Amino acid sequence: MNKFKKIFCLFVTGIIMPSALIAAKKPNVIVILIDDMGLMDSSTYGSKFYQTANMSRLAKEGMLFTDAYAASPLCSPTRASIMSGQYPSRLHMTVAVTPKSKEKPKALAPAPNQYCGKVESKNHMPLAVYTLAEALQDSGYTTAHIGKWHLTENPKHNAENQGFDFVIGGAGLPGPPDYYSPYKRKGKKAKGINNLSPGPKGEYLNERLAKESIKWIKSVQDSNKPFYLNLWHYAVHGPVIEKKDLMPKYLERRDPNNPQRCPEMGTMIDSMDNSVGMLLDWLDKPENKAVKDNTLIILTSDNGGVIHKETNGNTWTSNRPLRGGKANTYEGGTRVPWIVRWPDTIKAGSVCTTPVQSIDIYPTVLEAVNIKAKKGLTFDGQSILPLLEQRKMEHQPIFTDFQHLFGVMCAPSSSVRVGDMKLIRFYHAGPKAQSHAYELFDLKRDLYESINLAAYMPEKVKELDRLIEAHIKETAALVPIANKSFQKTASKIARSNPKKAALRPKTLALAETIIKTDSAGSQVIQLIDQNGKSRQTHALVLGGSKFVKVKNNEDGSVTVTWNKAPAGHSAKLLFGWKGGADCFEINDWTIPPCELLIKAH
Repeated sequence: MNKFKKIFCLFVTGIIMPSALIAAKKPNVIVILIDDMGLMDSSTYGSKFYQTANMSRLAKEGMLFTDAYAASPLCSPTRASIMSGQYPSRLHMTVAVTPKSKEKPKALAPAPNQYCGKVESKNHMPLAVYTLAEALQDSGYTTAHIGKWHLTENPKHNAENQGFDFVIGGAGLPGPPDYYSPYKRKGKKAKGINNLSPGPKGEYLNERLAKESIKWIKSVQDSNKPFYLNLWHYAVHGPVIEKKDLMPKYLERRDPNNPQRCPEMGTMIDSMDNSVGMLLDWLDKPENKAVKDNTLIILTSDNGGVIHKETNGNTWTSNRPLRGGKANTYEGGTRVPWIVRWPDTIKAGSVCTTPVQSIDIYPTVLEAVNIKAKKGLTFDGQSILPLLEQRKMEHQPIFTDFQHLFGVMCAPSSSVRVGDMKLIRFYHAGPKAQSHAYELFDLKRDLYESINLAAYMPEKVKELDRLIEAHIKETAALVPIANKSFQKTASKIARSNPKKAALRPKTLALAETIIKTDSAGSQVIQLIDQNGKSRQTHALVLGGSKFVKVKNNEDGSVTVTWNKAPAGHSAKLLFGWKGGADCFEINDWTIPPCELLIKAH
């Protein structure tokens, strides 16, 4: 080819192909959001009951995060955090949207019998929020939302008005009317899922949403535009409706001694995982290799698993070893699965232990697709692109606000995690509601959140509480109003129902509290309740005593070993209860730890 022809070809190519070349540089984005799926609700993260082969497949091809958090322990606030990149408290949207939610929420004065007042929550994500979808749409992306939205009770705030070109669902339903086609309850006035026509008899919603997602991608993949897809499942939110063909599998797998033993929930999780597999299978087809290689997939959940409801006598799930579940600020309420796949950028099979949060998704996607944030936009999250590229980065503190009185579910609280230390501030739960109550946990040594270190590390409490206070002020968060006339100590009032929490110990003690020794030794120790019964025990060594070590055993006992104690030296060990199977036993205030002193004779 002579010089003239080369120049001519380059000129023509530059005229007719610039949009395609530009589009090729922008990766497609798929956000798969699962509803009410806790960290441990998958074999990918260690469940021995649930089977999630496709989540594991995604993790093997991408990066699995061990310490990922939803911005809230409830669905609507987390969903808003993903679309806005902001803390739910900044949006004043801190509980799930219901008919009781308000246009202009406020903190209410307490009733005479309450130690603090209730806090209202907003009934929609405002149109003024410049959503992730709008940012991508304005930058040349074609966008779709398929599945649950639950960010409004009013159609004017539905997904089609928040930056999405194509929508199925995208309205105010917290859960589907039915998981089986025709996806609506019986009756002439019964409403189904927006823009979702009935399927064949026996069709299940999870697989149908996957089919609709693939169908939409097919319709846009040959355009010059990159695409952004929200595949936001209704599963595994109630109503719990089993996928019938999977029930024999989970009835057979069921172990009555396993806290995860609800076969109906097992089928719903399995079906959701299958829907992920359907999408991955389509991307794996040879003819779709270009789409796969240029697509960033983020999979996560909006909050922890539900432990306050049951079906046929079985609690829906257990988040153990994490404490708590949906609607509280213990780890079980907010720590969630989080898997990211991005071919040629993310190392296959990599694991990230750095804490991340749902508010990070928006800024991360913008940086990943090389789009500058809109001028004046407020982000509370930060881009974690360095982590995806296997580069080190320090993540900001992880804040969670749940300022609501939910009975046995929770007490109003905010929490912060910095490094391995986590502080929970329970609003006005101190003496006579004039102060807050605090629980401090070392998550590296006590994932169960069984040992409250607040009394042992007062300076750390003050340090972390200052962060919470600054966060509350910076986000203009609504917080509960104290009842100045309240004369009791809220943290001493049972949050659980004593009849339903019959297995929760009333008192705990150790057989001995001091071990004096002149030589090395070892002893198996377990807490004893008021009836002399051994209880599930977790222990840690307080301070820097190096001559003593603890091994926390799977059977709930603790093996303590020590070398000869240096003259004048001693070690203090703390023992806490790590048991409990449901919210009535788990969600009450943390039982103070028992102390054991080991010192030279």
